[in-house]
Amino acid sequence: MTRAVTSPESSRVLVVEDEAVVGMDIRHRLTRLGHAVVAVVDSGEEAVRMVAATAPDVVLMDIMLKGNMDGVEAAGRIRGQGGPPVVFLTAHSDAQTLRRAGEVGPYGYVIKPFDDRELGAALDIALSKSRMERRLAENERWMGMTLANLEEGVLTVDPAGLVRFANSAALRLLGEEAADLVGRELAAVYRTRAVLCPDVADAAADKRERCVVLCCRGGAHLPIEQTLSPLVDDRGKTLGTVVVFRDISRRRSTEQALRRSLANLRRTMEETVNALTVTSETRDPFTAGHQQRVSRLAHALTVELGFEAEEREAVRVAGLVHDIGKIHVPSEILAKPEVLTPIEMGIVRDHSQVGYDILRDIPFPWPVARMVLEHHERLDGSGYPRGLRGGEQLVGARVLAVADVVEAMTAHRPYRAALPLDAALDEIGKGRGLRYDPDVVDACLLLFERGGFRF
Repeated sequence: MTRAVTSPESSRVLVVEDEAVVGMDIRHRLTRLGHAVVAVVDSGEEAVRMVAATAPDVVLMDIMLKGNMDGVEAAGRIRGQGGPPVVFLTAHSDAQTLRRAGEVGPYGYVIKPFDDRELGAALDIALSKSRMERRLAENERWMGMTLANLEEGVLTVDPAGLVRFANSAALRLLGEEAADLVGRELAAVYRTRAVLCPDVADAAADKRERCVVLCCRGGAHLPIEQTLSPLVDDRGKTLGTVVVFRDISRRRSTEQALRRSLANLRRTMEETVNALTVTSETRDPFTAGHQQRVSRLAHALTVELGFEAEEREAVRVAGLVHDIGKIHVPSEILAKPEVLTPIEMGIVRDHSQVGYDILRDIPFPWPVARMVLEHHERLDGSGYPRGLRGGEQLVGARVLAVADVVEAMTAHRPYRAALPLDAALDEIGKGRGLRYDPDVVDACLLLFERGGFRF
């Protein structure tokens, strides 16, 4: 009996193959790999129709097909309509065929005959590439929308001093049309001069601050703030200059809008973090509330240690999601009422890396993903997953490590009853400076000795 193989990334696949037996074989292979086959068709015309009807994640396309449209033409139609990625599946690997196929931008090739590993790898690569392209396109759309809706004017200037881009705010503030501005010298369209600020109480001219005004079309002068920044690529080469300028007469209303936006983003982030916390803990009712309690203790420790407000918030948020990676651990392991086997323990230990993989692309303003990755590391290198030593571990992760140990030992587990607080404090005390950060341990001991914290 053939054992099913699970692909790292399951998908809905449209198979386009003119030989029925081969199409059936491919369907079975994809099913074993964990993919869902939406249909198997044998012509290019049918492939184009089925893409529109079923919206698959990827198309596995033979080149030689029935009908008047071969696989290359069908792939071109699909890609031209913004369809899913196409992976060619063919026995024709000659240079002319590959060159013609390459012109339609395929996401991979599988040359017949092939095995399951080759097929699965080609689909995974195609899906990953397609996902990255979608993300890039989405980022570009967001950037375009952001620039179009900014209150600030934005100009980009090439090394020759010619304007290459102007957003709508820049056109409005300058009183120019895009066709009249792009391609002209910056000095001809963006004219500023420094003047004495008229709204400064000190009337002495030599003590008054100087402001920048923009000389607009029609003789108007608009008080602005401006920033000129070099535009450089990844290798440090200067590509031009970005000029950002804003009407400071509307500063108060703009700042209020930004504050509201920031508050909404923080609320959204908080709700997202809470959703992640609930998601991970619903699979393990025995440890429900563990992440919240660790977060509370870790935050209290940062206060005791004198962390800045943003650092405290970073550790608090990381504590709320530090075990999110346990969603990959089977429930029967999480709820096992006895000591785990080495293999099971290895699966559990993977949760730090899985948590990092889940969180690393979320644009937190702090290194939350890395703190999650390192919360089981120890100063002496005995931790996991990377065996970090000493200062290699983020200080926030060191705080989480102590808070996690104390909370875990004092809470009930399927395989043991809760231990007394003294046992947990004794554990971190013995590991002070060896496994745990001495400053964090001291702060934790002092916090409980004073009675300033209770779970």
